[in-house]
Amino acid sequence: MNKFLKQALKPLLVSSASRWGTHRRPSSEPRLWVLMYHRVLPVDDPRYHQEEPGMRVTPETLGMHLEELKRHFDIVSLTSWVKAHQQGKQLPRHACAITFDDGWLDNFEYALPLLKAHRVPATLFAVAEKIGTDFQFWPNIVAALLLEGAGHQMVEDRVLGVPGIDQTGRSPERIAACIKKLKVYTDRQIFDALDNMHWRQRLSTPMSPALMSWAQLREMQASGWVDIGSHTCTHQRLTTALSSSELEREIVESRVRLERELGTSVNLFCFPNGDYSAQALSLVKAHYDAAVTTQKGINRPRSNGLHELVRVGVHNDISDTRRRFNARLSGWL
Repeated sequence: MNKFLKQALKPLLVSSASRWGTHRRPSSEPRLWVLMYHRVLPVDDPRYHQEEPGMRVTPETLGMHLEELKRHFDIVSLTSWVKAHQQGKQLPRHACAITFDDGWLDNFEYALPLLKAHRVPATLFAVAEKIGTDFQFWPNIVAALLLEGAGHQMVEDRVLGVPGIDQTGRSPERIAACIKKLKVYTDRQIFDALDNMHWRQRLSTPMSPALMSWAQLREMQASGWVDIGSHTCTHQRLTTALSSSELEREIVESRVRLERELGTSVNLFCFPNGDYSAQALSLVKAHYDAAVTTQKGINRPRSNGLHELVRVGVHNDISDTRRRFNARLSGWL
């Protein structure tokens, strides 16, 4: 099917998926939808325009999502669903768990009030060693540099050999494309290259804090609506590029740090960027009750393992109306 025909048929597909998708039909077995969110930002917040489109929803969109989820699902905390599964208890036919990755400050500012108002539980996966620091994720650094027109300088400096740097690209879509291309490098290679070009000095305005403080993370947990899971120590992708000791630190020590800071057990894990080696998966299985990936899908307890749970990614560009959000929940698109 050519792309023009696909575009012409897309509204019909979205409408059909919204009305008759899996989430609207009775199920003969328990199923679990796990929604994946990252950032929650108003359109008039400068941070909104510095972020990749696939990483953000507005508070208005998130509020609408919570309303729609109440119509179609038993909204559960991922922790309670996993425990019920382990204990062999009866599971809801249509269960939905909400997750947020990384520990962004805006989750505290905008997501927490909505979770409280709608009385909806969620799980937040925190990058243990970066909470309460001035750490910036490398995609956000690259985006900030490109938005300031530093692409040409990155080309001249031969940053990372430049296969992914588009010096003319300042639109969110072009920036996202550059970031995707740069993922052929390890996180360490990318950060080393950015540090070598003294990226902070290239920006006219310092970047605002990305992640929340420990006090804010504790407040989210104390609300009673948010469980905390591990998203590693430093958000490195858990591929074969990491040594055994590095994997041990990212997977095991992150749990130790979070439990020490929060005073509670941490039993859930999230793979950064959805990447993991067989060794990483084995370590996660040994130290956590369950883990989530970035693979798209709906979980069926009889066939899905607890340590490779699939999720449904949602962001503003694909879920800003009730129809489009329901189409996303359908499992068809």
